[in-house]
Formats: sequence, C-alpha cells, structure tokens
Amino acid sequence: MKYTVPKIIKEKQAKKESREKFWKVFLIEGGLFLLTSLLAIVSAFELNRLAQSKKFYLPATPLQSFLFALLFVVFFVLIFVTYKKAGKLKPAIYKGFFLIISFWGIMAILNLFLPVFVAVLVAGILIALWLERQVVWMHNGLMSLGLAGIASFFGLGFTPSVAVAFLLISSVYNFIATYKTKHSALIEKEMMENKIVLGFIIPKDLKRFKDKLKELKPNGNFMILGGGSVVFPSLLAVSVIPSGLLKALIIVLFSFFGCLLGHYIFTKEPKGKAEPTPTLQPITLFSIIGYLITMLLPS
Repeated sequence: MKYTVPKIIKEKQAKKESREKFWKVFLIEGGLFLLTSLLAIVSAFELNRLAQSKKFYLPATPLQSFLFALLFVVFFVLIFVTYKKAGKLKPAIYKGFFLIISFWGIMAILNLFLPVFVAVLVAGILIALWLERQVVWMHNGLMSLGLAGIASFFGLGFTPSVAVAFLLISSVYNFIATYKTKHSALIEKEMMENKIVLGFIIPKDLKRFKDKLKELKPNGNFMILGGGSVVFPSLLAVSVIPSGLLKALIIVLFSFFGCLLGHYIFTKEPKGKAEPTPTLQPITLFSIIGYLITMLLPS
C-alpha cells in the first residue's frame, strides 16, 4: 500500500517553505534598501562636515532643483510609456535616465573622498562595465550608488518637514498610480520589456544576480523595488544629519521596518495579481514614526 503524506504535514511543510522563501527574498530586498540608505547618510555626514568647514558649498536651491529633476523624469517616463509610437526610442530613453542617475550619484559620493579626475575615471569605468555586461548585480550596484548620491546631495538642503511632505505626496501618488490609473503596472511592464529598470531588480534566488538584464520578464523570477521607495525615506534621514547622525540612523532603521512590512503585504497579495503592490505607504508610515521619535531626542 502506497504511503500518503498526511494533509497536516503537507501544510506544515508548505508553510515552512513559504517562510523560507519570504526571508530569502527579503534578505535581498532589505539588504539593498539598507545598504543604499546607510550609504546615503554616511555620504551626507561627510558632505555636511565639508560644508561646515567651508570646503564644500551646497546648492542654494536644492529643493527647486530636486523637484524640477523629479518632475522632468516622471513627465518623460509617463510620456514615453503612454506614447505607443515611441517604439525603438524607449530603450534608449530608459537607458539614458539610468546612466544619468548612476553617473550623477556616483560622482556625488566619490567626489567627497577622491579627486575629481579620479572620481570621473572610476564612474566612467563602472558605467563602461555595465554597458559591456548588463547583469542584475551590476545594475543594482549602480542604482544603489546613484540613489544614495542623489539623497545625500539634495537631502541636506531639505528641512525634515519638506522631506515628510515629499514622502506623503509620493505615497498618495503611488497609491493612485497602482490602484486607480494603473500607471505603475504599465511602467513596470515597460521597463521589464525594455530591460532597463529605474529601481532595484530583486531576484527570487541569489544565483539570479548573475542573470543578464535581457532575461528579465514581467511576472518572471524577479520583482522590482522602485527607486522612489528608497530615495524618499533616505531624503528624510539625510535631512536630520545636521542634528545628529543618531537621528538619521533611527529613521533608517524605522524605514527598514516599513520595507519589511511592505514586503509582507506584497507576499500576501493574491497570486497572479497583475499590478504591482505599493510599498511606499508602509515605508512612509514607519519613516515618519522614526522622525517623530527623533524629535524627542536632544539636538
């Protein structure tokens, strides 16, 4: 007589495998989130030190500059996503945005520790390597440097209240774009099809870090963590750097918990769900909680 595994044992085994899968994927997602956030505040701490010693001058209008750049990117991404005749131009447009973000962010960080010529040389080599071998781990590395550089450079010019406002507005937009206008699903699909992602590519298995970008497929073995879900909480953390590094670390820690909650919500969505799940809302909530806690600490 053939032995049949009892249903209760099958359920326990399925739950165990589900938990292992959850933490395996979050280890990748949370690791990239935390790495980028910490890199942003370390760079911002050094940038703030140089600014206070008059060795570096922050831009006079960082808020306007950041807002203009953000609107510029959002406008053109939406235009090229919805404009079906763009055709062959779409990969070039996405690649252009990715390279601009990467180069600018890398320079913002390396220029703090290296001479300008060396920083440009290193940035050029990294981008040349990416152009030659477009693999997932290299993409995520450049995106991490790019987003950290942007957050560290602009965040110091923000007041915490402005950074909180950016988080809240972005969360509302993220919710509307996911559940109302469906732009999030369309943009994610477009980026996957054009093999250029303006965010982190989260493989479902560590070995897929070596996969080439051309192997990306919608609803495949990868998920996407949008760049905004990382850069906006980092802006808030960086904005409190002048008041103390500890406060920035507290905000990063709480935003990391928000990332964990967002990942949990994502895994609880019905299987086969077409549109992406907004993760910025729990990140925003926990980031703001972290900020409110820092307000109780002495300056």
